[in-house]
Amino acid sequence: DRVGKGLRTSPRDAILAEQLKALKLPGIAQAYPALARQARDGGWPYEDFLKEVLDAELRSRADRTAMRRVREARFPDAKTLDQLDWEALSGVSRPKIAELATCGFLEKAEDIVIAGPIGTGKTHLAISLGIEAARRRFRVTFIRAAELVRSLLEARDARTLGRLHQRIERSALLIVD
Repeated sequence: DRVGKGLRTSPRDAILAEQLKALKLPGIAQAYPALARQARDGGWPYEDFLKEVLDAELRSRADRTAMRRVREARFPDAKTLDQLDWEALSGVSRPKIAELATCGFLEKAEDIVIAGPIGTGKTHLAISLGIEAARRRFRVTFIRAAELVRSLLEARDARTLGRLHQRIERSALLIVD
């Protein structure tokens, strides 16, 4: 392993790379070379360098968690709020969507129902809000209504409703389409 791409690897760099790998600190491993160069060139105090390195690791972990939450949600498509067709969503308030995108409704344990005719963007809106929640590191589950019913019937027949309930309950946001 090399610490930083394109840099000459010294024995110290190789040791640091192995230590960061053993400690499972990929954010630091990626940011370290550039930050070390900036710190050397800028004469940073050790504490400032340490803070920046730890901030890089925290950002890296938050990003990886958000990506994992989006993947775990099993969205059929990755649709974001930026891609919304506001023409199709006639009658939907942009400020209300912006408010929902903050995920405050999850913290208040409020339910959201999106209803309307076919082809008006309900699924896109639900997925977009789900992706926002996942990016904020909430557990999200996306499931089609027919699939949920099938899962419930199969769990009932297999006498595993408790397990299915626990799996669903782990999600902060359950999107039933």
